[in-house]
Amino acid sequence: MHNLLKMRKSFSFVLLRQINTLTCGRSYKISWLPRAKCENELYNNLINNFNKLQFYNTTSKAEVKTKNENNDNFEYSKEKLISQMNFSSEEHARPYYKLPVKTLLHIYQTTKNDSKNGFCNNRLYYIANKIKCSPSELSERLAKRTFVYSLSFEWLENSLETLLKMGVSTDRILRDLWVLKYKHETIRERLQRVKDMGIETLYPWMVRCKQDIMNRYIKISQDTKNILGRNKSTQIYLADRLNTTPEAVAEICTRIPALKTIRVTKVKHFLDFLISEGFQPEDIANKPRVLAASPDTVKLRLEKLRKLGLTEINLNVLCKSRKDFKKYYESIEALHMENKL
Repeated sequence: MHNLLKMRKSFSFVLLRQINTLTCGRSYKISWLPRAKCENELYNNLINNFNKLQFYNTTSKAEVKTKNENNDNFEYSKEKLISQMNFSSEEHARPYYKLPVKTLLHIYQTTKNDSKNGFCNNRLYYIANKIKCSPSELSERLAKRTFVYSLSFEWLENSLETLLKMGVSTDRILRDLWVLKYKHETIRERLQRVKDMGIETLYPWMVRCKQDIMNRYIKISQDTKNILGRNKSTQIYLADRLNTTPEAVAEICTRIPALKTIRVTKVKHFLDFLISEGFQPEDIANKPRVLAASPDTVKLRLEKLRKLGLTEINLNVLCKSRKDFKKYYESIEALHMENKL
């Protein structure tokens, strides 16, 4: 029995060294058989498990070899697939090299089917022609919206035609290709509903947005129309309210870009509030940066300063940074406390 244990210990040491050599130090899970009851059984069990390890290691090496071979052919496979997708220039094809081979295979099959049925040579050029944009510009976007190649050609054709007939601008379609996921019946129904509510400018997001968001947009649009009428712009409205010229307002918008995109509904309510607080239109025209500030912040700061007894308040103070306003407020508060004493 003593000799048996000694032999087992010696053989196990040799086996562990062989394991380390075969696996390069990596760990493999080996299910050892129960403790041997005799010398032959112990030896056979050790040999069997050692052979198992050799098999695992051989398999691993084969897998690594296969993986390396696949890597060598990976770019070649992509290039071969893309070369058969009817791109007219390398520039148009370049974004597609970022896609996995599985996706490229799907695009290839779709392109082949489209070409066979006489639909188009590649959906990139079909869509680019429909929305009047360059294939180079579209290819970057289409390579990120590969679902387009999963749609039936009839679906794609009908959805595009419906969007264009409903008056959605081509540049908006280009920026929001997700809208093509919707059936043409759904697109027509939802955009017509928006049109019937008096909205003339249509966007792709209107097809897929929630109803509460649409209701809010419609309300803002109707309020804007009520404020501006049919022919007046936001800048002309500002000029009228501030007793100045449209040219002066255009110059203000150049200095303060945020005013170029400000909603007229916000401008109206903000101007009404400032004038009700005693500020003159001319004063607002001279310090227009306040219009780009948050109305809630301006209102809060006015209340704080009025509590300190200030009546003449500079509009530029109301749109200072948080840090600068705090510093200004603390200095005025200190003076206010001194005067109390």
